[in-house]
Amino acid sequence: MSKYALYIKLEARPEKRQELESFLKQTLPVVKDEDETKTWYAFKAAENLYVIFDTFGSEAGRDAHLEGKAVEALRQVADDLLVAPPEFVPVDLLAQKVGLESEVVADTDVKKYGLRFIDGL
Repeated sequence: MSKYALYIKLEARPEKRQELESFLKQTLPVVKDEDETKTWYAFKAAENLYVIFDTFGSEAGRDAHLEGKAVEALRQVADDLLVAPPEFVPVDLLAQKVGLESEVVADTDVKKYGLRFIDGL
């Protein structure tokens, strides 16, 4: 389970939205090469607001991502594509559900039963 995450807020220049979207899509192969980056999402939250949200296996993995090729590339295009510098917010996850797995981080009062529900039965 990933306990560490990163929220990156990006406000695009109105005339540069398409370029930012293309940049984000082209960044995926770079992030795929990062072993400690467990999930990576880039999405449009509002007309000019974009967000990157990723999770990591360790705090060191998050730190390595912040020093890696994807973030470096973002910093290089930020002045041209963004209204303001990217806002990097490290976050610690409390609970998550990915696929059939769900977990609450460090909560010993929550029991996991390993149940699977099948639609139509």
